Amino acid sequence: MDLARAFDRLDCFCAVQCAQIGWFTPEAVACLQEAVGVGDAERRLITQRLPALGDPSAAAVLLGVVLGLFASES
Repeated sequence: MDLARAFDRLDCFCAVQCAQIGWFTPEAVACLQEAVGVGDAERRLITQRLPALGDPSAAAVLLGVVLGLFASES
C-alpha cells in the first residue's frame, strides 16, 4: 500500500478541481468516487455504517475510503 502516492493522486485532483472555482462541485466528487469504484451501493453502505463509527462527517469517511482505495491500487 502506498499512502503517499494516494495522497499525491488526491492532491492532483484537488489542484485541478479547485483551480477554477475554489471548491469541489458535486460532479467532481462524483468523478472522484467513480475513479475508485464507489457507486450507489457503496454510498448506501457508507451511510448505513456511519452511526457505528460515532456518526462522523460523511465527507470525512468518504475521503478515508477514497484514500484507502487509491492506496490499495498502488
